[in-house]
Amino acid sequence: MAKTELPTTLDELRAIPFADRATLWAKYSPHPFKRQMQPLWYYVQCDRLKLRIEPKYLNKIKKYKANPDECATRVYKNKYTIHPGTILTRTFRGIEHKVMANDDGTFCYNGRNFRSLSGIAREITGIKISGTEFFGLNKRNKNAK
Repeated sequence: MAKTELPTTLDELRAIPFADRATLWAKYSPHPFKRQMQPLWYYVQCDRLKLRIEPKYLNKIKKYKANPDECATRVYKNKYTIHPGTILTRTFRGIEHKVMANDDGTFCYNGRNFRSLSGIAREITGIKISGTEFFGLNKRNKNAK
């Protein structure tokens, strides 16, 4: 199999002898080839389309690989900072609703814990809605410069 010829269909890839597929696999992965057709097909397609992961994303992957707990913390971090014990109040259809922020990042409403303000807003309104918009957290202060 020539180095520049990459299969254009999955059937063409399957028609290639096992030894040539293993050689092709070695181009993309340091692990031994054990009939991983779908991953090999993915690598071939990325190679054919000249798709590459940008260096800035590779650096992030390497950084988080060293400390996965930091990565998980950042993924689940709220877009807004609400200190524990803060009470958010919103009047909706004449009824006042109060939500308290807990220490663990959850919110308490009517004795139940919710992971997000959007879940509480959905509970109150009955429709899917942004919790930050519902409680007015993303409104900018007009007096701030």
